Amino acid sequence: MNSIQRKPSEFHDWLVVTQYFHPETGAPQIRLRALVKELTRLGHRVTVLTGMPNYPEGVIHEGYRGKFSLNDEIDGIKIKRIWLYPAGGKKVFQRLMNYLSFTFHALFYLGLARDKQIIFIEAQPLSLALYGLLARWFLKVPYIYNTPDLQVEIAGERAWVGRSFVKLATMIETFLMEHAYSVATVTPAFIEHFVSVRGIPREQLSFLPNGVDLEQLHPLPYDAQCAEQMGVTGKKVLTYAGTHADYQGLDLILDAAKRLKDRSDIVFLMVGKGPERQRLIDRARIEGISNVLFKDSPFEERSSLMSVTYAFIAVLRNIPVAQKMRLSKIFPPLACGVPVIYAGVGESAEIILNNDCGIVVPPEDPASLADAVRRLVDAPGRRDAFSVAGRKLVEREFSWNTIVPNWLRQLKRSGVVAEGNLSVDDGGGKSTPSGVSKNGGG
Repeated sequence: MNSIQRKPSEFHDWLVVTQYFHPETGAPQIRLRALVKELTRLGHRVTVLTGMPNYPEGVIHEGYRGKFSLNDEIDGIKIKRIWLYPAGGKKVFQRLMNYLSFTFHALFYLGLARDKQIIFIEAQPLSLALYGLLARWFLKVPYIYNTPDLQVEIAGERAWVGRSFVKLATMIETFLMEHAYSVATVTPAFIEHFVSVRGIPREQLSFLPNGVDLEQLHPLPYDAQCAEQMGVTGKKVLTYAGTHADYQGLDLILDAAKRLKDRSDIVFLMVGKGPERQRLIDRARIEGISNVLFKDSPFEERSSLMSVTYAFIAVLRNIPVAQKMRLSKIFPPLACGVPVIYAGVGESAEIILNNDCGIVVPPEDPASLADAVRRLVDAPGRRDAFSVAGRKLVEREFSWNTIVPNWLRQLKRSGVVAEGNLSVDDGGGKSTPSGVSKNGGG
């Protein structure tokens, strides 16, 4: 049996493998760009292997079409982009083809990992971790399995696929996690889930939460030009900005808006793209919900958008997995001094309540959401207090400048990555880090 014994301090050459990356929009793209920038700032050398940008529309962006692969550069970081089958929307077969086309095409570029010391796999889709597994088996390069949500559990609860497929996916993901150098995830609740339900050793898990780039996101004076472009001049603006997806339950915002049609001073702004967007637009038009506006605004202009926003709206369906989720979209508005009204449960609710930076209401309850909007709009002093508290919270705990160094220190302290504690065999048989119980625990 051959073994790898690398100290974390030697992890200076990283390969980040992700299907999604800038200039696409969406939480993973924003998060991974920030992570890569911070790793580079800390002196690490990073290369990114990713697909041709096509999310969320399912159309490859102008300038990237008709190419099998190309070399790109973002923020001074080398990017290798490769072809994939573009797909958007809810059609299961097309989305599966989208995932698998990138996974298997990426394997042709396994050689990119040869001179790296660690591979960071954004395991959405989970099949992409096959790249890390093969790199470990054949090139003796360890991989980090990063999972920002409970993707298999969500698919099962929303019945997007059949039970047999969910069971198979759970088995595959658990196997890929077990063979990872470390499993990184975004909430303590997810860590507990992977320990208790999947049997992943606690020492093999690391906490890499969502954060914000405080150089990019900060309070700005009211941007009158942005307000005019959005059509919200002189209004109290309640903004939702992010992907329009099924599991969020965005109909709740339209339901609350209908209850506030008597308030001519209040307008709801829906910014972003995603599979649910067109249906929501059609519903608003058919039902005459005129106090909801659907607009586009790139993430690079988020601080300007927040300057005209009175409060940010975040919602999540009342599904079991929501108890363990922490929404990344709540942090950009807090960084910009904008309080959050959150209709949901879980860690996002705890963060908002424990730090007095917004209001929490029950999920899927339009009357409560409408009432919270009304009360906050009529209490500007309370809104200002939330604003100050939210900015201080992000500065203290959720800046990437704090998160990434803390995460690297976790890896260094972890029993999984201690010197001499990781072994990798030749042929793909499982090898367990020394001193780590399969049952996890303490």
